[in-house]
Amino acid sequence: MAMIRSLYLHIPFCERKCEYCDFVSVAGDRDSAAYMDALCSEVRLLGAAFADSQLDTIFIGGGTPSLVDPCGIGRLLQTVHEVFVVAADAEITMEANPSSTSRERAAQWRAAGVNRVSLGVQSLHRATLRFLGRVHDAGRALAAIDEVRSAGIANVSCDLIYAVPTLADDEWRRTLAGAVAAGPDHISCYELTVEPGTPLHTSVRRGLTSPVDEDVALAQHRIAVETLSDAGYSQYEVSNFARPGHRCRHNLAYWHNELYLAAGVGAHGHVAAEDASRVGVAAPAGAVAVRYWHGRGIGFYIDSLRRGELPIAGWEGVDAPGHESERLLVGLRLTDGIRVGDSPAATDLARAGLVERHGGLLRVTTAGENVLNSVVERLTADAAQEACYA
Repeated sequence: MAMIRSLYLHIPFCERKCEYCDFVSVAGDRDSAAYMDALCSEVRLLGAAFADSQLDTIFIGGGTPSLVDPCGIGRLLQTVHEVFVVAADAEITMEANPSSTSRERAAQWRAAGVNRVSLGVQSLHRATLRFLGRVHDAGRALAAIDEVRSAGIANVSCDLIYAVPTLADDEWRRTLAGAVAAGPDHISCYELTVEPGTPLHTSVRRGLTSPVDEDVALAQHRIAVETLSDAGYSQYEVSNFARPGHRCRHNLAYWHNELYLAAGVGAHGHVAAEDASRVGVAAPAGAVAVRYWHGRGIGFYIDSLRRGELPIAGWEGVDAPGHESERLLVGLRLTDGIRVGDSPAATDLARAGLVERHGGLLRVTTAGENVLNSVVERLTADAAQEACYA
């Protein structure tokens, strides 16, 4: 069995569906108690199948996990500890929204074992919050950071979004400054993207909203890099910045293309081919890994677990060349870089000033980060060609 050290748990309930969100989520918490029962059941099934794993990271995402009863979070994490070996220093993250955060709730999360909270602040600019469909204001967002900290959770992160049509550069700078002043240990800055099936996508398709120009988005990204660097946050991934010792270990597992288990409606997992049968799927011939996913229906999910079945909706095998392409795709987002052998593409990209070698690792330069997708495409095409002739 290949080593699995990370577990993702999905809770889909939200106060309302945001305009840009394409994650599996629903407005309101109807059936949340039955759902949490089912989620605990799936954790037990996974724990029985992967009893020899030791978890170093656990991530409770959504949706809005902070919306559900904190007792449910406690029961969920207790179940994880009952069926898995969990490292003494495991990073246990829970996503929260400012509107469903309080000092009392945060204290209950901490008592349940949560030691890192990621807050969906998104913006401190009123018009931007309204455009995104958020239900909190700037004051509530800043208060939530303080509440989580005062409850004894030492590792606090906040998410911000830029490249929003309502957001001018000066307002973006003020949002960054306000977030820094609140003192989180980690800040993620994500570019707003228009995802199919979202209200934002419908608005763009109807001509009611115009996406931000790429040059404007890039300029706001550079503002974030410069502002946060000056404030003592190190950029360790394209969109993520941390104070020393506070990089998100769970997300690093994704960016290092490591294996992980996932439970919950809509959740995706990544296991070695030889372990695919443990989640009830068959690895295709030639696969070195399997990615599996759950369906999006909460009712189906609950019913399946009541029957004692893992509700896996689909899976796909990943062959060796595909796995290498995935490794490049996620790994080159890291500022530390990744190991990449010599190739014509790497040489050409280095000559163009888009990548550089450092201590045996290949990493993108600032210029390369600006055209990261093109850099990855060049390197993956080279890797695929080499695999064909291997």
